[in-house]
Amino acid sequence: MTGDVLTLAQLFGFSVGDVLANIVNYAYYILFGAILASIIISFIPGYPSSGFFQAVFDAVRAIVNPILGPIRSVIPPLRIGGFGLDLSPLIAIIGLSIASTLLLTIINEFIRPITG
Repeated sequence: MTGDVLTLAQLFGFSVGDVLANIVNYAYYILFGAILASIIISFIPGYPSSGFFQAVFDAVRAIVNPILGPIRSVIPPLRIGGFGLDLSPLIAIIGLSIASTLLLTIINEFIRPITG
């Protein structure tokens, strides 16, 4: 099935390397945006009152919690005075950036020379 899709993409002039690089870039920006939205939402006291905003809030949390949850379990919030500073979004963004750069390097150096 995947081979058929890639063959069809090549038939229309797309290279496998370009398709894979675009998937990595889109995934990075979607996750980056979700983490930023989660940070902004965390400053809103309580849950949103509107049904639409509640759906957005739940969707963002569904995307971000599987990423930030394991980081939060390893690195607790930094206690500064009377409040805690959660460093997990910063660590997740740095990790996503490193993973994206690594994947794009692998695609450019190993996959594009083979597939064209």
